[in-house]
Amino acid sequence: MTLFREIADIQTSDTLKLPVPKIEKHNIAVDSTQIQKDMVTDLGERAEKIRAGLVKISEDNMLAITNEGRKLALEQRLINNQLPDDDKSKINICIRNIYEIWEKSKEKKSTQLVFCDLSTPKSLGSEDKPYEMEEINGIWKLKKRQFTDVYTDIKRKLIEKGIPECEIAFIHDATSESKKEELFDKVRNGEIRILLGSTFKMGAGTNIQDKIIALHNLDCPWTSANLIQRIGRAVRQGNENLLVHIFNYVTQGTFDAYMYQLIEQKQTFISQVMISKIPIRSMEDIDERALDYAEIKALATRK
Repeated sequence: MTLFREIADIQTSDTLKLPVPKIEKHNIAVDSTQIQKDMVTDLGERAEKIRAGLVKISEDNMLAITNEGRKLALEQRLINNQLPDDDKSKINICIRNIYEIWEKSKEKKSTQLVFCDLSTPKSLGSEDKPYEMEEINGIWKLKKRQFTDVYTDIKRKLIEKGIPECEIAFIHDATSESKKEELFDKVRNGEIRILLGSTFKMGAGTNIQDKIIALHNLDCPWTSANLIQRIGRAVRQGNENLLVHIFNYVTQGTFDAYMYQLIEQKQTFISQVMISKIPIRSMEDIDERALDYAEIKALATRK
């Protein structure tokens, strides 16, 4: 590490002091349902059987358990779409926060980003109309339909709250570079005020920071670099807002804790190299990002 620092000129955002918005962080921990708790217990039992060599890799493996655990932490209906829609789930809490900010920032046409790497929108077919409305007892509501994915579920509920469909978009709708640029223009001028996407499709190269006032992380990516890329879509030069709200949503007692623990460990190692301090002292210090991850992990594991 000492040799590396002799030849490397490391400049971080902290040392450059660029004119970027300040961050107000909101770490929101929601209680897991009894169904989620039971399913986490079941995943643990499956892992023990795999460790003991009682099942073949072709029948069950740790990757399958991890994927199911991440889905369960995001939304229990991803495991079984017949399960109930919990009003206090992190998806529904996020929807309420999005709507509240949308309402308060109408005058400035501020925009919001929602990051979710899991449960991306499904191709519903030209005959299916997931956002069709019907009048029930004098109130217009969306026609009931089976849960398919988190993206469509969020959009349906936001429309039902009163947000025009034309103001909500998925990054996945931009299937070409020209369509992506057209979408980005609409986000930059406030025509589209809520954009949902994954880190892969809406990370590096997505320059739409002009009006972003809030960013919502519904799940935890695999690396700390991906989480930094997400935040970098809003906290960058050219944003007209002086303050950006970063929301991190975790479901207590689920794989959210496992994921944040992973990236905490990775970021701690990276920070030892990248922060502008003497290496021997950096071993005893963790930069702000790593502390954020530790805080989120603590929220997720709270009983």
